Amino acid sequence: MKTIGLVLHPTNPKAKEVATAIRLHGASRGLHVVHADEDESPDAILALGGDGTLLRAAQIAWHLDIPVLGANLGTLGFLATIDAADVEEMVKSMITDIYRVEERMMLEAAAYQGDVQVCSVMALNEIVVERGTISRVVKIRVRVGDETVARYVADGFIVSTPTGSTAYSLSAGGPVMEPEVQAMLLTSVSAHTPLWRSIVVNPKHPVTLETPDDRVAFSADGQPVAILEPGALVTARAHERPLKLLTAYQSHFYDKLRSRFHVEPND
Repeated sequence: MKTIGLVLHPTNPKAKEVATAIRLHGASRGLHVVHADEDESPDAILALGGDGTLLRAAQIAWHLDIPVLGANLGTLGFLATIDAADVEEMVKSMITDIYRVEERMMLEAAAYQGDVQVCSVMALNEIVVERGTISRVVKIRVRVGDETVARYVADGFIVSTPTGSTAYSLSAGGPVMEPEVQAMLLTSVSAHTPLWRSIVVNPKHPVTLETPDDRVAFSADGQPVAILEPGALVTARAHERPLKLLTAYQSHFYDKLRSRFHVEPND
């Protein structure tokens, strides 16, 4: 790699400190370090912050079709693959092309009002349709392909990737999925029908969420996208092109999972 684009947490002073160190270290080794939003096209994106920073960087990397690396600077970032202390060593690996690339599923979703497409988004973790007001639940009809799953009465509904199974879906009671699994995960938020737990579906089948009676908020990877009026329809499916996520060779999914939940290997 010759050029790395940086995406920094906007308020974390450690991010600026590490970025300065990377620029100095890279310059001595012939590595060009730029801001990811500059005109130059980098060979990879390096996100300095937490999961939110990596999610922003993932959008840039996916659109440029280049890999992204997340460095955690603070509390444990589940998506980040290295810690601040390992950044210099990982940059050396990037310069010499010694690293591992994981492919992570991306979701493409679109919202419609009648026959009009209101918006479209890409998401690494999940897309969410949820109540637009604090005081009421919403009715959401869910279809997978041409088949109706159920009508949910809930606070909201999540369609997530395997990567996103450790995010909002997990806090709503969904299972953890290994990142390499090829599937989408459907999880309701505080549903009034306890029979319907999370459902794992074939990523080749599009998922449709219909909200015939309620005004709802539509979001992707934790960021608001649109407020949809009653009668809206949201579609989600796995995109054919995955995100390329750089990791160190010693990075392991279950080590990180145990670390996040403070579980020792011998517990």
